Order: sequence, then structure tokens, then C-alpha cells
Amino acid sequence: MKIIGITGLIASGKSTASNYISKKYLIIDADKISKFITQKGNIGYFEIVKNFGDDILDFDYNIDRKKLSSIVFSDKSKLHKLNNILHPLIFEEIDRQVVLFKDYNIVFLDAPLLFETNLYKKCNEIILICCRKDIQIDRIMKRDKRSYNESISIINSQINNEYKIENSNYIIQNNNDIDALYKKINVILDMIDKDYE
Repeated sequence: MKIIGITGLIASGKSTASNYISKKYLIIDADKISKFITQKGNIGYFEIVKNFGDDILDFDYNIDRKKLSSIVFSDKSKLHKLNNILHPLIFEEIDRQVVLFKDYNIVFLDAPLLFETNLYKKCNEIILICCRKDIQIDRIMKRDKRSYNESISIINSQINNEYKIENSNYIIQNNNDIDALYKKINVILDMIDKDYE
């Protein structure tokens, strides 16, 4: 099995790229795993509530993700605490899925914090989705209804693009429309297919 990592800064278009790739390949999605383990009744949910209190819950006792992210992205110690809760649980499930899909020729690992969490070490190659910072800020503000300062705080919590570019095999600059993104992805997928056929 060859594991191809997919990553990118927030609002770079990584999820759009991953959804497109998922039409042809199997994807292990760290975000989906995180959302599952933090659903009401699951282990991540109880650990987060125990450490951050009932104030982060909505009226239905689900975790209010916007409220939680506002807390952790304004305080690095709290972000560190949240990561210490979630990352071991996410890694355990990723490892379980890697074993489960071991007979596949190629599997993609979609993880926004691929480098920050050292998940890149599991990958044979890495695709990085990038975009200009002004586009990134605009997308966060529109998509997540964040203020300019909140958007900057979220961006600054991640490793910068330069480090990721140096350590990735394929770089996609996603500054244009979705068709342009898909064309760039197709070129890379053709290269990967030829390398691993």
C-alpha cells in the first residue's frame, strides 16, 4: 500500500480537492474521524466537556464547534490541551483504517495538520494545496463568518506554507476557479497512477 497525504492551510481548498479525489480513490479523512469521535456520546466528546466545561455545549448538548474554536484559537495553551485530547484518538483510528485497507494499492490520507502532527511520516508522497493569503482570509471570513482578526489567528496557528512546500511532492496553487483546481489535480493523479501502477 502507498499512502498519499493531502494537506493545506485552512480555506486553501483542501476539502474540495479531497472530495474530488474521493470519486476515484479511497480516502482516510482525519477531519471526519475527529467529528465522529467528538459526537455526543463518544469518547472525545466526554473528554472535551470534562476539560472545557458545559459552556461549549449548545442547546442540544452537542459541542458548539464555533464556540470551542474561538476559545482555542485565542489561547495557544487551550489549543494545545485540545490537541492532546483529540490527536491520540484520531491517530489510533487512522492506524486502524490503514490496517483495514492494507490490500489497496493507493490510499489517500486527508489531514489539515499533516505536518503539525507528524502524520506526514506515514505518507509515501504528499500533495499540498495552497492559495494566496488574501484569498485564504476572504474565504474564512465568508465561509465561517469569522472576523478578520479571528481569521488571522486561525491561519497563524498552523505551520507556514514555506515549510510545507519544502516537504511536499506536489504543490497545487488554488487561486482560481474550481475547474482550474480539478485540472491540476488530474495531472497529479495521472503521475501518481503511473508511479504506482
